[in-house]
Amino acid sequence: MTGMFFYILTAVLFIFSGTWLSGAAGVVSSVYVPESVPQLDEFITETLMVEPTAVDPFGSDGTVKILLIGEDSRVGVSVGHCDAIQFLEIDKGNSIIKITAVPRGTFSTLPGGGHAPSDYYVSNACQIGGLAYGVEQIEKILGQKADYVVRLGFSGAMGVLRRLDLPATESLAWLRNRHGFAIGEPQRAHNHSAFIKKILVEYAGGEAGKRDVVWQYLIFKLFKTDLTFGQVRQIAEAFSGFDLAEHPERVRLFMRPAYQVVDIDYDTAHLDEKRQALLAPVIALLSTEDYAGVTQEQGQAKLLATIQNGLDSGDFVSWAFENSLWMQIDNETDRENAHFVLLQKHIETLVDKDEAIRLTAEYIQEMEYLGLSAWAERGREMAARFVEKK
Repeated sequence: MTGMFFYILTAVLFIFSGTWLSGAAGVVSSVYVPESVPQLDEFITETLMVEPTAVDPFGSDGTVKILLIGEDSRVGVSVGHCDAIQFLEIDKGNSIIKITAVPRGTFSTLPGGGHAPSDYYVSNACQIGGLAYGVEQIEKILGQKADYVVRLGFSGAMGVLRRLDLPATESLAWLRNRHGFAIGEPQRAHNHSAFIKKILVEYAGGEAGKRDVVWQYLIFKLFKTDLTFGQVRQIAEAFSGFDLAEHPERVRLFMRPAYQVVDIDYDTAHLDEKRQALLAPVIALLSTEDYAGVTQEQGQAKLLATIQNGLDSGDFVSWAFENSLWMQIDNETDRENAHFVLLQKHIETLVDKDEAIRLTAEYIQEMEYLGLSAWAERGREMAARFVEKK
């Protein structure tokens, strides 16, 4: 049941959503990789589970407050808009979870001058003022401070949805949709909260809630957070006893500022159908910025071309690897090819030998854990070339 906290993180949510990258990314030199690497569960235990756990994330009051931010992080941008904002208060003593949504269009001050009157909203605070400034403005709206911040971009969201065996493309398109609602942004923010609750309640029991530590780690590394992996497991352990499947009322939804919104079911069998029904009456009224009419196939082709064209740029490769850009690719073969090529290219840019070793070992064991033995073997071949070039 400790895997349940990871389902919370999934709910922070435009996908850049043919042909593929041809040829290898080249041989990496001057990096030593051991002939054998530990199993990933051992690797996690040795590198993460031994971390100090003296800092109880719940603190003296038994409550941990986590700010979840879904970032509109475009290619090459380190901090994007704060497009999805959800504030979780997990009360261990009373087995209560409060989820407060902050609509992205909520008024916020901005640093500096020269801004248009329409620019003053909290989503812009993160991009213009930086993450710390944006978090400060969100906390002012909430009237309370977060203990920890968890960030998730497009690619990470896609990756988490894929790990949960949910329809990734359709789910993210549904969660991003605001058109067709009477009050678009607040309703979308509430949809995010309702999605979190549904995942928590429906996945809080059975086999889906009993994932092992390796699966949890593969989810964890898709996020950017000041929580350690050990702390997340502490929270998950406490949270697992809330029995939400039997007591869904223990998850309570709020919004600041308050709006009149409705509950709309997240129905995985009809996500696109429902979204298109909402869009149909308003599509003709939307600008190309709001609705470009790009098909999924066109979006995928653009994404693949973006990766292919960026392979000679060290800055792009590092950004793409660190943000798991391959997770946006629908086709599994193309997705894993991109993962492998970006790993190779990224390691070429590294000065830290230990980091290169860690990333290579982690990649091999991740592929083996996922049952992708052919890619694990390619990882080992890459490692052998490293040794030859040492």
